[in-house]
Amino acid sequence: MREKNKKIGFMPVSNEIGMKLPPPRPARSFIPDWYRKADRFIGGKMEIRDVGGLNKDIKLCVPFLDALMGGYCIELPTSLIVKRDSRGVTFFWHEYPEPIENRPKNMAVTLPRPSGHDEDLYAWKTVWGVVTPPGYSAIYTHPMNRFDLPFITTSGIMDTDVYSGAGEIPFFLKKDFEGIIEAGTPIVQVFPFKRDAWEHEILETDNNVLEKKRYLVQRVLFDGYKKLFWQRKQFD
Repeated sequence: MREKNKKIGFMPVSNEIGMKLPPPRPARSFIPDWYRKADRFIGGKMEIRDVGGLNKDIKLCVPFLDALMGGYCIELPTSLIVKRDSRGVTFFWHEYPEPIENRPKNMAVTLPRPSGHDEDLYAWKTVWGVVTPPGYSAIYTHPMNRFDLPFITTSGIMDTDVYSGAGEIPFFLKKDFEGIIEAGTPIVQVFPFKRDAWEHEILETDNNVLEKKRYLVQRVLFDGYKKLFWQRKQFD
């Protein structure tokens, strides 16, 4: 019997915010154009490679797409202009509330900075609290596989069944980036998960299991994993 759908709630910090600003949405609403334009096969046409196998491309990788479409995304509520001069980085925007804040320069100095990003630390000022059922927490992280974005959002886990406040989520800006980060850009991806107790174990290799599954996948030219093993994930 299928378990009843769980519900995740998004609560604005004020009624005014709830009326004015867009709420978080399923991550599938933010599939980027570069993925939509990608091909299932390198060059657009299925061919056999000289080294064997097919010329499969990124759009045939179901786990990659699952990461793009999993969970929910918090979006930037207003367009953000990024300018650089002798004083450093300056941000401009028009609408309330403030979408970001500058963090002190001596904050988190031991935290390694991602390559190609500024040393300074900033934070997204989120205005939507996350509410999950009892026993469920939420992972907050950079939008998955979105290496095209001009920033990297740091990751965190919050027990959103007992604490549901919105707050600041740190991020790093790409070095030398100047321009506009458009309103509607996903800035954080949220995944609810159940707080089960886990123990790990090291298993002996079972070639019968591994080889059988590999054989089943390779019986078909492509999409073997999707057709035989993939499980649908639902985030509405």
